[in-house]
Amino acid sequence: MIYKSISFQFFIALFVLILFVKCNYLTNNINDKIIARIGDELLYLSDIYNDLENLSGSDSLIKSKNLIENWARKKLLFEKSKLNLSLSTQEELDVLVDNYRHDLFAATYKELILKNQIDTIINLNEIKDYYDQNINNFKLNEDIFKIRYLLIPAENKNLNDIKKKLVRFEKEDLFFLDSLSYQYTEFNFNDSIWINKNEFLNSLKIEKDFNFKNINLVKKFFQFKNSSDIFMLYIDDHVKVSEIPPFDYVYSMIKNIVYNRRKLKFIKDFEKDILQDAIQENKFEIYN
Repeated sequence: MIYKSISFQFFIALFVLILFVKCNYLTNNINDKIIARIGDELLYLSDIYNDLENLSGSDSLIKSKNLIENWARKKLLFEKSKLNLSLSTQEELDVLVDNYRHDLFAATYKELILKNQIDTIINLNEIKDYYDQNINNFKLNEDIFKIRYLLIPAENKNLNDIKKKLVRFEKEDLFFLDSLSYQYTEFNFNDSIWINKNEFLNSLKIEKDFNFKNINLVKKFFQFKNSSDIFMLYIDDHVKVSEIPPFDYVYSMIKNIVYNRRKLKFIKDFEKDILQDAIQENKFEIYN
């Protein structure tokens, strides 16, 4: 058997060596130490040193043992595969590895070019144009809402005023509502953000069987009550399933679409230019 389990005594010696190297690595030019061997292949202390930095003594010992055994397993499995896999299989794998290497280098290079050269600024007109041209592709698969609400103890003496302010919701109303926020059990006055059906239902602190099918809930006020609290809900806007979503709801999604389209075009043009440059420089030629 080629590989035997490494003894505990070896790891104690290795641990002492690691401590010595850690103490001197940054100040002295220490010759590298061989810590394991598989056939003609050697594992040096420098190969695992970075993985052992900032570890305590016992952690460093355990980690070093795992690193050495993982290295050994990887090498031994590779040797076994070379002996037991057919030549045709090995050739197929070599082709896959070579293709992956080329693809990885090319993808990394293209990302670098994209990062340095592509215009990442997407102006509002581009987004709006895409929305207008593809508006029927954005039909909703669930209801969406803009709401504001608050949950307040039922014995509160300001209930009528709070209701009027929550519905009208002008600047002075918001100021009034904010001034009483310490009285609310929970509240949300941010009605500029669209929420989906699940988020809407989760916001209902009392009434969970809210039925809004085939009902237009725009500018509607609702009040629910239980034994101790009153929940006031105002639906500022509502767009039903299968309808066209408002522009601000799909703005971020369209922005990403526009950018990805620009990115794909940039890559396509970039790859085309590479071929043309190679042809002009007589580096690339297709034979009849």
